Amino acid sequence: MILVMGATGHVGSKIAMELLSQGHEVRLLARHFSNPEQFEGAEFVTGDANSVDTMMRALKDCSSAFVMIPPDIRAAEPRFHANKVGEVIAEAIEEAGVKHVVNLSSVGADLGSGTGPVLALRDQEERLNKILGLNIVHLRSTFFMENLIQEIPTIIAMDRVFGIIHEDAPVDFVATKDIAARAAFLLAHPNFTSHNVEYLLGERTLTYREIARVLGQSISKPTLEYAAVPDTELRNYMVGAGMSQTMAEELIELDHAASNGLLAGTYNRDKQNSTVTSIERFARSTFLNAYNHAVAMRHVRRSNSGPYEARP
Repeated sequence: MILVMGATGHVGSKIAMELLSQGHEVRLLARHFSNPEQFEGAEFVTGDANSVDTMMRALKDCSSAFVMIPPDIRAAEPRFHANKVGEVIAEAIEEAGVKHVVNLSSVGADLGSGTGPVLALRDQEERLNKILGLNIVHLRSTFFMENLIQEIPTIIAMDRVFGIIHEDAPVDFVATKDIAARAAFLLAHPNFTSHNVEYLLGERTLTYREIARVLGQSISKPTLEYAAVPDTELRNYMVGAGMSQTMAEELIELDHAASNGLLAGTYNRDKQNSTVTSIERFARSTFLNAYNHAVAMRHVRRSNSGPYEARP
């Protein structure tokens, strides 16, 4: 039996589908499953990763497990919250006696400061490495390409991609399906021993100037540009969207670590950590589909809003 945490998320769902397609016995853990039929053949554990009982049920009799700390953008103290969940995960792994674990981490997890939310992932790597007899691979991925989908509302409204990273700073993005492919392989072939770190960096290093150009071409907006904004403006936008003030500040710190080269200084790109999905391929498929869906939903909302909607 193989456990996949975060089974409804970008990475976990793809790991689950890959393992199920290969005929493995798979158990999935998530807070809720809105479309369980897509995971035909899997076992389901519904619950919070912050519960030892839930984690113990999920890990029982598993030969390997994919674990992660589910993000909570509303947490007032993100690192404290993440560490509470991380402690539960580690305790359950130790109690259940699982010997092979793939842990989703991040580039920058070897740094002790300046990386915002990645500091909690550093804490978790250290915590899991202390479990006696555990064989583990920490997958240190870079920024998810899927994060670029969050730019769609401003692209539709203002024909811009906004951020605080300098437009010509080198940045790395990886498609979550590439993370899932590597994780699924490791889970299905748990031959690794001791403590290991693997980087997943995407097909090549990019800049936001190039990213805007590629995204724009995919959605027939060839003049789409990237625009840098002050920290305050981005912070206000994130908090206005429901993020806690502290989490917004941590993400801004992480963006600065990318912009000033702090993150890139922790790894070297090579054939092993360069993954297959290019930004062009992602833009023509996942991003274009998300953009078309957003535009269609915008049209639906407009057609459903009658001429008298603005009246009191």
